[in-house]
Amino acid sequence: MGLNVSQSDEDRPRILTVPDELDEVAAVIPTGNLWVSLPDLPVDRPSVPSLTVLHDGAGGLLELRGGPLWVPRIEIDDTPVADTAWELDLQVGLLPRWQVEVDGCRLTAAIACPPGHRGFVAILTAVNAGERERRVTLAASGRLAAASLHVFTGRSLPGPHRWWSDRWTSTLRWELTAGLPVLGMALRADDGASPRLEDEDEFGPRWTHRRTAELPPAGELSLPLYLGVGREADGAALATVDLARHGAGSLLHRTRRWLEERCGPALPGRPELQAVRDRNRLFCLTFAAGRAIDTEELALVTSRSPRYYVSGAHWTRDSLLWAFPAVVTVDLELAADWLRAAFGRYARNPGTHALYLDGGVLYPGFELDEVAAFLLALDHYLAVVEGHDADPTDASTAGPSLGPSLLDEPTVRDGLRRVDAALAGARDGATGLYATFLLASDDPAPRRFVTASNALAVAALRARARIHDRLGDRAVSTAAMQEADRLWAAMERHMVVDGPFGSMFCGATDAHGDHVLFDEPPGSLELLAHHGVVDDDDPRFLATVRWIHSSHNPHGPGPDRYATPSCEHADHPWLLAVGNALLRGETRWLELVPELPLDQGYACETFDAETGEPRTGLGFATCAGRLAHAIDVATGSAARDPREG
Repeated sequence: MGLNVSQSDEDRPRILTVPDELDEVAAVIPTGNLWVSLPDLPVDRPSVPSLTVLHDGAGGLLELRGGPLWVPRIEIDDTPVADTAWELDLQVGLLPRWQVEVDGCRLTAAIACPPGHRGFVAILTAVNAGERERRVTLAASGRLAAASLHVFTGRSLPGPHRWWSDRWTSTLRWELTAGLPVLGMALRADDGASPRLEDEDEFGPRWTHRRTAELPPAGELSLPLYLGVGREADGAALATVDLARHGAGSLLHRTRRWLEERCGPALPGRPELQAVRDRNRLFCLTFAAGRAIDTEELALVTSRSPRYYVSGAHWTRDSLLWAFPAVVTVDLELAADWLRAAFGRYARNPGTHALYLDGGVLYPGFELDEVAAFLLALDHYLAVVEGHDADPTDASTAGPSLGPSLLDEPTVRDGLRRVDAALAGARDGATGLYATFLLASDDPAPRRFVTASNALAVAALRARARIHDRLGDRAVSTAAMQEADRLWAAMERHMVVDGPFGSMFCGATDAHGDHVLFDEPPGSLELLAHHGVVDDDDPRFLATVRWIHSSHNPHGPGPDRYATPSCEHADHPWLLAVGNALLRGETRWLELVPELPLDQGYACETFDAETGEPRTGLGFATCAGRLAHAIDVATGSAARDPREG
């Protein structure tokens, strides 16, 4: 599980896999639930260009892209309404509604991905606000142009695939096959009539459905359409039947309520900051995890949006260290499911750089921080649950005594043993330090003993002690706490060096006198106090933070308004660095964060120091969770975390 500690650092080529910089960014917003995600809804008009689902058998993210999949076609007195005249009203951070008034008619288009349902509902509504009768036609159409698989990169799935109508379910069906069916999609109208196929071009047929009425003053007309997905066409069609049985209004209401209940504590006097936090938390809840359409198992991913350059795969650190605390704050039941997935699927290969959805090795390379993340997340969850059980007024959604029952589950216990073994395997007996092959940026470590990763190991060992104490394993608990103390003593011997501002922590060392001063936002020394490893007034810690933000640091922040420390992986301000600053108590970012355009207000990896526009990593769902949690911590509204003392 660990790495070969006898290998010379100089013998390892530092091969970096860095993100491409963005030239142009489309103005889009996401929405979704655990079954289906809509990653790129245009801001300026109602449309569904694509949808994605997770697929265990394919080992990644399946994307259906249309021309588009759904788009309104509206006429008033036989005159088409321009599709660029709409304005977006984004509700509860993740519930889009577009509006426009044309010739005295108020038109609305809304899209909702109701929780627990394998699909979404798109609702067109027209209200005659004028003084004379209007002939209104509400229509929607769509075309499925391509299917693709994303495991880091995307590749086309040519099929075969086909459309056909089904009278039994009153649906129009589509299915992708590769011998056996891979994925199905179906459409059903609210009136029970099946949408019909029309003209065909090189992208295949176009479906359409319409409703026309003479609307008197104050008259109203609506056209709800349901789109379902399944592991094959029958399941997709029946998903639309289920959606239709609940009704469009009920589904919209349930979606809104689910989102509202998971926004988090109110931030009085900071409505803009609260909106950013809520939007990113909800994005994390719906895009950093999902259920595979073929196995129904929960999978944890960096993002379910193909806009992120490594979507559709699992990083334990991203899921459990960055995103998980934002989930714990608002939904303990979902947090428990995250941990079941983590210890059941991903603890098969703890510490491996990146994994497939099912936990198999995708991108080899040992990362110490990814092992620590398992223990830190489980410990955090158990502490929050114990506080919740002691406080019946806690607003987070959870049943009673979730913590002990989770520890009793064999899957979690088996995974915990694997994680404990992986952590022990990283220990270097000669120095007492813990080795890593890769940094938290996923780039090769310049020296095998990385200070930020060892600090996480100290925190993880303390977490391990608390977990095993809850299990009644007193000997294991005591040994883990003693090992944490020994590791910290080894860090003080080998990782404290002379710096320009006095004694400070180096970035990495070989433990034989050779060290490197560096820092990186994904695994920063700025968080030593946050993880409870040092006091926040420790002079060595303060000197380290000062160095990170100084000109002595080759990747220190410049003078621009939105500058942050960066790193070799991407030399632009990092949103993770903003999170680090907030977790460290640098509250000026509470004022700056609402100013950042980012990716329409959703998290991206890096942004421009002057404008705040995205530079790398759109659709970064786990980072969105980190930002939400950091805002919670900085405003004092986070669920209690034992790492924060």
